[in-house]
Amino acid sequence: MAGENDIKDLFIYSIDDVFPEKSVALLSKRKDGTVLCTPCTVLFFFLGDDMMIDLHYDLLSILYYCYKKNDFSYIKTIQDYYRNNQVRGVVANLYFMSDEEMKQEMKEFYEPVNVVSWFRIATELFQKYFPNLDVIYSIEGCDYIEGPEELEELYKLGLRNILLVWNNKNRYGSGIRSDSGLTEQGRIFLRKAIDLGISIDLSHMNEKTFFDTVELLQEEKKKGKQVRVIVSHSNCYDLYPNLRNLTDQQLLSIKEFSPVIGLVSYGPFVSSDKDRDVLRKKYVEHVMHVKELLGITSIGVSTDDMCFASVLFGDTYDSPVFDYQEVTKQMKELFQGSFTDLEIEKILYENSYNKLFRREV
Repeated sequence: MAGENDIKDLFIYSIDDVFPEKSVALLSKRKDGTVLCTPCTVLFFFLGDDMMIDLHYDLLSILYYCYKKNDFSYIKTIQDYYRNNQVRGVVANLYFMSDEEMKQEMKEFYEPVNVVSWFRIATELFQKYFPNLDVIYSIEGCDYIEGPEELEELYKLGLRNILLVWNNKNRYGSGIRSDSGLTEQGRIFLRKAIDLGISIDLSHMNEKTFFDTVELLQEEKKKGKQVRVIVSHSNCYDLYPNLRNLTDQQLLSIKEFSPVIGLVSYGPFVSSDKDRDVLRKKYVEHVMHVKELLGITSIGVSTDDMCFASVLFGDTYDSPVFDYQEVTKQMKELFQGSFTDLEIEKILYENSYNKLFRREV
């Protein structure tokens, strides 16, 4: 092995140039001109790029809807957004609402939901159009998953995160439009998800379903099981009382799971104010509030960007806090007055990567 004084230059060479964590070689050039090549693995956020992971974007649904329309022109827009913003990872979501709402949204493209088929098509398209993007595949609203067996089938296809409910009530639990809690079917379903290693996403649950779920997660943790918890796109109810946000009591109840909270830059979850500057100030307050409650390592970011609804369906949508085409830059600039550079790296990338995306090597 070369001694410390023998090393002249040190640099990193990527073997396959696929981000974010892949095999690399550490090349150490000795003074005699020979090169020592040491295979290793690195975390690229140490290299100084302004990078971001988006903890919630309905990208699988977008891909499936483009497939139904046979028009993928909007995907080019998303590819450009990701490239220009150094978005290196995404929790890519396939969402399901009530059957009536699915009909209203999809209009003439509606067909009875076959969740396995839709998921397979969407994930194959993801690999085609975003081959170098790190991803956690997610399903929001498990209404159409028949039970634990079908959940396992989806896991084998790549599913790694679930939101048990959307806003409506389903066979497993309830969203914010109902006061009901976790059902017995829901308990069985969640235990299966935990056994498979699927992360449990607590966004969209009403308080009863939320606390029923937390109690079950605590029970499973006491059994020695690894329980992964995420809140992909919610903010702080104590700062802005939207039912999709979480109270301090809810946030503190999951602290033991070392969760990552995706503070969402979607205006209606931030403040009732429509002024962009006010919304950005309020967004920082949500981020700082989670830091005070759970610590800096529990903070992530999500966009839940709804621009696609206008493009694909002609729907109106509330303006986001940031311009998606410059979201990483704008977030970083906004955070610089309230957080250190190291904290900003943790918020935008490192926390989400370490807790969800990093593979054991």
